Amino acid sequence: MSGKRMSDRKRVNVGRDRLSSLPDDLIHKILSFVSIKQAVETSVLSPRWKYIWTSMPYLNFSSQDFCTLPKFSEFVKHVLLGRSNQIEVTSVEVAFRGKVRQAFVKTILNYAFSHNVQQLNITCLCGKKIEFPLSRVSFQSLKHLTVTGYDYNSITTTPDWEMPALTTLYIQCLTLYNGNNTDKGTNLFSNCASLKNLTIKKCTMEGGLNGFNICHPGLTSLTLEVGFTRVNVDTPQLKNLTIKQWEGVHLISAPNLSSLHYKDLSYVGHEDDDYDDLSQLSTDLLHLEKANICIKCIFEEKVAAHRIVCLLQQLQSVKFLTLNLEVVELLSSYVELISHHPSPFANLKSLKIYPVDVTRLKVTFFPKEVQNYLLDSSPDATLTMDSREAIRAVMNVTSARNLMRELQMLLDQWKEYCETNTAPVKQDKAPMKSRFHERMTYWENLNELFQKGYEYTRDITSMLRKIEGLLEKMPRFHRAKLQSRFSGLRAEAETIMDDLMDRVKIQCDKRPRRSNVLFDELATLQPSP
Repeated sequence: MSGKRMSDRKRVNVGRDRLSSLPDDLIHKILSFVSIKQAVETSVLSPRWKYIWTSMPYLNFSSQDFCTLPKFSEFVKHVLLGRSNQIEVTSVEVAFRGKVRQAFVKTILNYAFSHNVQQLNITCLCGKKIEFPLSRVSFQSLKHLTVTGYDYNSITTTPDWEMPALTTLYIQCLTLYNGNNTDKGTNLFSNCASLKNLTIKKCTMEGGLNGFNICHPGLTSLTLEVGFTRVNVDTPQLKNLTIKQWEGVHLISAPNLSSLHYKDLSYVGHEDDDYDDLSQLSTDLLHLEKANICIKCIFEEKVAAHRIVCLLQQLQSVKFLTLNLEVVELLSSYVELISHHPSPFANLKSLKIYPVDVTRLKVTFFPKEVQNYLLDSSPDATLTMDSREAIRAVMNVTSARNLMRELQMLLDQWKEYCETNTAPVKQDKAPMKSRFHERMTYWENLNELFQKGYEYTRDITSMLRKIEGLLEKMPRFHRAKLQSRFSGLRAEAETIMDDLMDRVKIQCDKRPRRSNVLFDELATLQPSP
């Protein structure tokens, strides 16, 4: 027995030594996926780990790891004082609640920038509207910045950013200011000379009378997602542009654009250009390779159809075009808008059409007039069209497979429960005074079995019905692939439910023996003095 324990101990030691023998930089990389609090806690593992955290180039602070902010602040001081000052800081993440002006926020930022931090992620968890003073710290070394608020307008920033090395910026739930400048050449990002990738999500943007300006000579990728502000984009080197659910006029000047993804599922057409939400391209996109246009109109369909035709006309150089089926159906309702237009897509290699709303029972239809408009100038282009029926079939197959997987897990759980609860119930031959306990135990065991039986039977039956319903909706080809497995699961489920009933019956038959003398003996008991 002692030999086996020694062998087990050796195996544990070997595993620990293998981890501890990793080089510091690899251990640092592993610890970068947890908070700095957890990294510090590894110091108790062994002498090898005692000071590992002090040389980590990744710092991940979160006030959620502490019950109070004063305790969090004290921990921040402890970490920064104990850390080796000879090691640069590559990445810092700060998630906190409360005000930015809190001492620990300033302490972390000053420490990070004094150690040439390259990546900074800041998350405001909750609280009142706060101001984040991006202009009050030195950002000379920073290359990647992420600032995330908890709700619209939760963070405001100053309009004078200066981050000369910044290449990637992601901002969410901020209020941005262009300042008082009316010159398009001067804007919030003018002092971010190296900026390449910009993502703006759920932000309020305040600029001049003509909207918020995003003007940058070197920007190559821009994403605007969920917003309500008019935006003017002037980016001569922009390659990738994504606009999703942004309600506002987008005046776009991006002559070198190669990829466009536009999505608006609540589009309302307007006769007046100043109020229409659909993007307006001030230049032809002669270098456009890919375009994914997804628009679902909810009002003024004819005006919307006209706007969409105008947008498609400007995508004439596209090679790979993706449209949602709802756009095709809208054009089908107003073919007079395209009947006098030749097909604009002379370079088209691939056209893909897919539905956004697969719940509609409307049969997929692709009129000849719309097909000619999209494909006549590129007869060799490949057409891929996903119908609502086909997508619903795929979704049903996926749902059925997931349910069958869950059902198998449920059946396995019952088998495991049965294996661990197979001990026979022993008849209690204890004195008469313990018979009350014996009867209580009997009913508790029976109640547990009834409850388990009811729950498992209910869940198994529910899953079987759902799977059966999905199979009925599937085309015969898909149904045939799943029917065999379903039949096997149903047979196994029926066996288990029969076993449930048998167990309940057996438990009922194991009731305690009746005693006719029980109350007579109780009556003869003398009260204790």
